[in-house]
Amino acid sequence: MNITLVVIGKTDEAYLKNGIEKYIKRLSHYTSFNIIELPDVKGCKSEKEQKEKEASLLLKYFTPTSDIYLLDEHGKQLSSVAFASFLSQCMNRSVKQLVFIVGGPFGFSDQIKQQAKGLISLSS
Repeated sequence: MNITLVVIGKTDEAYLKNGIEKYIKRLSHYTSFNIIELPDVKGCKSEKEQKEKEASLLLKYFTPTSDIYLLDEHGKQLSSVAFASFLSQCMNRSVKQLVFIVGGPFGFSDQIKQQAKGLISLSS
């Protein structure tokens, strides 16, 4: 199973980059994992315009057969154990491409929401 995390916005802090690299190395023993950081969308006149521009960027990173989950504060909250169980279930179902998306400051466009299998919240 290939897992991809697509994030709108870049991580600038060195300590965060180091931590991310550490966890990517740990994950590489179990599955293929990569992070795609997309630049912030700037110069939009409205929230709707920003969501649409972000959607056009995001659509390039998954296929119709990808299992897409949006990481969103309003999603189903999972503990670490429940999230591990979720990943195990995906592996057992032979999911080939699992994509998690972190959206911009206004959330996700309807176009992206329609393609997602669900919303997940990793913390309250």
